Amino acid sequence: MHKLELGSDGRSATLTGTVTANDTAAMFGPDFPAAASTPFVLGLAEVACHSAVASRLKAGEITVGMRALIEHLLPSRVGTELSATARLVRRTRNRLYFHIEVSDGAEVVARVKHVRAVVDGARLQARIDAK
Repeated sequence: MHKLELGSDGRSATLTGTVTANDTAAMFGPDFPAAASTPFVLGLAEVACHSAVASRLKAGEITVGMRALIEHLLPSRVGTELSATARLVRRTRNRLYFHIEVSDGAEVVARVKHVRAVVDGARLQARIDAK
């Protein structure tokens, strides 16, 4: 279960989730640790970013990830509660630039710089369906 807190500024959000066995790198194979995988950490960050601006989108618009630079600094075992706090730092036309910190309540476990694009959701789905 995830918990979402929206910032009062309409430019930030914090998404909190608990690491499960399915969220670990070990799910990719026996050579990997039973700690939160980088894709899981990035997923929390991406959803926090979208949530930070969702109320400001026009009807039919969604955001999609375009680029991410992630520093996954510390491991997080199963049962750890991670919080991804996203802050919109710049907007250029349909591009949204975010800085995100992911923490376990005591330490920062990851830092992410992320770019999302605002797109028409129906048009994107039509492109997906046509493939």
